[in-house]
Amino acid sequence: MAQLLGDTYRPRRGQARMARLVKRALEEEQHALIEAGTGSGKSFAYLIPLIWTGSRALVSTANKTLQNQLWEKDLPALKRIAPRPFTAALLKGRGNYVCQVKLRELSQQLTLPGYGLSWDDLVDRLTQVPSGDVEEMRLFGEQRTALTVGRHECLGPRCPMRKECYYELARLWAEESDIVVVNHALFAANMVLDSPILQPREVVVIDEAHELERYVVGALRLSLEYDQIPAFVNDTIVARNADEATRGKAVRTNHELFGFLSQTNQSGERRWAAPQELPLAQTLGFQLNAIHGQLLKRYPPVPGAGERDEENVQHSRVLEWSGELANQIMTLGRPVPDEQVRYCERVRGQTAQARVALYQEPVVIAEFLRHAMWESTKTVICTTATLAVNQRFDYFRWQTGAPQEGAYQRIIPSPFDFSSQALLYTPHGLYPQYGEGEEGYVENLAAEVGRLIEASRGRAFVLCTSTRRAEQLFERLAPDLPYACYCQGMAPRSELLDLFRNDAGGAVLFATKSFWEGVDVPGEALSLVIIDKLPFAPHRDPVIQHRGQRIRDAGGEPFIQYTLPEATLALKQGVGRLIRTETDRGVMAVLDSRINTKRYGLQMVASLPRARRTLRFEDVQAFFSSESPARTR
Repeated sequence: MAQLLGDTYRPRRGQARMARLVKRALEEEQHALIEAGTGSGKSFAYLIPLIWTGSRALVSTANKTLQNQLWEKDLPALKRIAPRPFTAALLKGRGNYVCQVKLRELSQQLTLPGYGLSWDDLVDRLTQVPSGDVEEMRLFGEQRTALTVGRHECLGPRCPMRKECYYELARLWAEESDIVVVNHALFAANMVLDSPILQPREVVVIDEAHELERYVVGALRLSLEYDQIPAFVNDTIVARNADEATRGKAVRTNHELFGFLSQTNQSGERRWAAPQELPLAQTLGFQLNAIHGQLLKRYPPVPGAGERDEENVQHSRVLEWSGELANQIMTLGRPVPDEQVRYCERVRGQTAQARVALYQEPVVIAEFLRHAMWESTKTVICTTATLAVNQRFDYFRWQTGAPQEGAYQRIIPSPFDFSSQALLYTPHGLYPQYGEGEEGYVENLAAEVGRLIEASRGRAFVLCTSTRRAEQLFERLAPDLPYACYCQGMAPRSELLDLFRNDAGGAVLFATKSFWEGVDVPGEALSLVIIDKLPFAPHRDPVIQHRGQRIRDAGGEPFIQYTLPEATLALKQGVGRLIRTETDRGVMAVLDSRINTKRYGLQMVASLPRARRTLRFEDVQAFFSSESPARTR
C-alpha cells in the first residue's frame, strides 16, 4: 500500500487491526460490528481482506460520495496490487439508467424540445458513458425524467428491448462479479422484494451501517400521495379501458380522503398520527379494485402474448400496477397492527390535499433483519464511525437484530489527535425554551453563535435541529456578519457545499439534518461546527411515540433505550464534520447547557471524540488566536 499511495500513505494501526479482524471473521464465518473512527481508512481495511481471500461480496454504503470513492478510487487502486485478479461492479437502482424504450421514442424526434439537449449531444454522452448511468452522463431534472422510467412505467421481463437494457446489463454484470458496490436503498429493496435484484451472497459489508435501519424501514413502508390516483386513472390504457364513472368516483374519493387527512393535523406538526381506521381509503381501494376488474375483463392474461405484442406488454404492466395500488390502499384503510405505525407528513404540493402524504411502516425491524440478513448470510461486516453508544453496541443490536453471540465487536479509535486538534466548547446558560420564553432564548443563542463565528473568522457550520431555527439564526446574523452566509434551501445541497468550500473569505453555512452526516470539508475552510441543541427526536412525533410505547409495554425505559442513544449517535455525526484529516483543527460547540447539568450529558460527552473540553469562551478565543499565520490568511 505504501508503494501504491506514495506520499499520501499513512501507516494506521487501527486500519491494520480492522483488516485482521475482517479477515478472521471471513475465515471463521462470523459476523463483525466495528466502529472505526474518522480517518481509520476503513474502506481499505475491509476491501483488502475481501479481495485477498477471494470472497464474493456485496458492499453497501449509504451515500453517493462513498460509493463513488469505492468505485472510482479504491477498487481501481487495489486492482494494481491484488495478489489475484478480481472483478468488480457498481449497481444502482433502475431509475439511474437510461431506458432504451424511451431512448427509441426520443430518437424519432428531430429535436429534443425543452430539454436543453440535442440528439447528437445525447448520443455523444452515451458513447462516453456506455453504462447508461444518467448521473455519469450528467442528465438532471427534465432530461433525466425524459430518459428514465419509474417502477410502474418499466415493462420488466416483457420489455421488447430487455436484451439491450442498460439496467439489466448492469445487473447481469454484477451477478458475475466478485465485488459488487450497491447503496443501502438497493440493498434493502433486495431483501424485501419477492424476486431479488441480486442473488444473495455469503459475505455482505455494510458501510455507514448506522444508516441501515432507516433504509430498511423505507423499503418496508407503504405510502400514498395525492397525485398517485390522478396519474393512475389518467394513464392512457386505464382511460381507454375503464369506464369514466368509476374513474371519476376514484378521483373524488381520493380528493375527499386527502382533504380529511389534511384536517387531522390539529397541532401544525410536520408529521402527525393518522386515524387507526380510514373508511375513505377502503372505499378508494374498492373503486381501484373495480377498475382492475374492468382492465382484467378487457385484457385477460394470455400466456406468451406479452412477449409477442408490445401493446399486450403495456396492458400487463397496468394490470400489475392497478392490482398493487388497490391492495396497498386497502391495507392503508384497515386497522393498524400493533407492530406498525400509520402517520401523515407534510410534503410540497399546490393544494391542501396535495401537501399531505400517508405512510404506514414497521416500528421495529430487528426480527425482519434477523431472518433476512443475519441468519441467511455467513459473514456480515457492519462498520461506520458512529456505531457504539457509551462504548457499547447494545443500541445497534436492538435496532437491527444483530446477534449477541457469534459476532466480533470492536471500537477502533480515530488516528487523529483530538486533544490537540480540537476543542469541545459547552457553555452554561443556554437552555432551549419554547412558548413564552422562546424569543429571549433565540436572542441569547444568536448572540452566542455570532461571537463564536467572529472568533473563528467565519469558516463555520451552524447545524440546527430544525429548519425553523436555522432560518431564525440566519435571518438574525447574516446581515451583520462580514462573511458570505448560506442557508439550507437557498440552493441544492451539493451546490451549497461547493460554494462553502470554494469561498476564500471564510463562509458560514446554516443548515439542518441533511448536513449532519455524509458531508466532508477537510482543511481550514471548516474550523468551527456549532450544534444549536442536543438532537433529541420530537416527542410528539407519532413514530417516536409508538416506539416508546412498545418499549414501555415490554417493561423498558424509552428514554434510556431509544431516545438517548439516538440523540448521542446524531450528535457524534454532527461534531464529526469538523476533523477530517491529520492537519485539521477547530472547535466543536454544543450550545445546549443540558450537556453540562443533566446526568445523561456525561454519557453523551463520553461518546464524542476525546477533545479538550471547556465551558469558557475565552478558551475558544485563545484556541483560534494560536492558529499559524498560514491558516489565518
